[in-house]
Amino acid sequence: MTAYNSSNSNRLIKASTDKVRVMSEVVDFSSTTNAGGPDTFDVIGIPANTMVLAAGCDILTADTAGNSGTLAVGDSSGAAVYVAAVAPTSGGQMTLVDDSKAYSSGDDIRLTVATGAINAKVRVWATMISLDNGGTDADTDSQTVTFS
Repeated sequence: MTAYNSSNSNRLIKASTDKVRVMSEVVDFSSTTNAGGPDTFDVIGIPANTMVLAAGCDILTADTAGNSGTLAVGDSSGAAVYVAAVAPTSGGQMTLVDDSKAYSSGDDIRLTVATGAINAKVRVWATMISLDNGGTDADTDSQTVTFS
């Protein structure tokens, strides 16, 4: 198994305080070595205190490698949190698991290639919103209201 990290220095852009943010990144497996053993690709950074409303994968160029390779979208807790493993042999959006998830610490939207190498080109996307409303990512915020 090989773990790949994105070279994009903006992968941990903080989700806006009260606005939904969509982040995406294109991954071209025809220009990336992957053995399908499984290999993981951390594509989009998830800041701490963020809710990922949905994440997915749009197949821009279908796989023609013929190795029965599969592609799943998840995070460090599981390969298929957002999209179950399937061979990317046709274009279009992959079927979503329809799951949202709150992250108290930072993580990554992760692609997992398994069962064989692929050469597809995909756009990975995530819809996120910050849960700290202008606070910090470190969970050191103070109470700003009083109760009576």
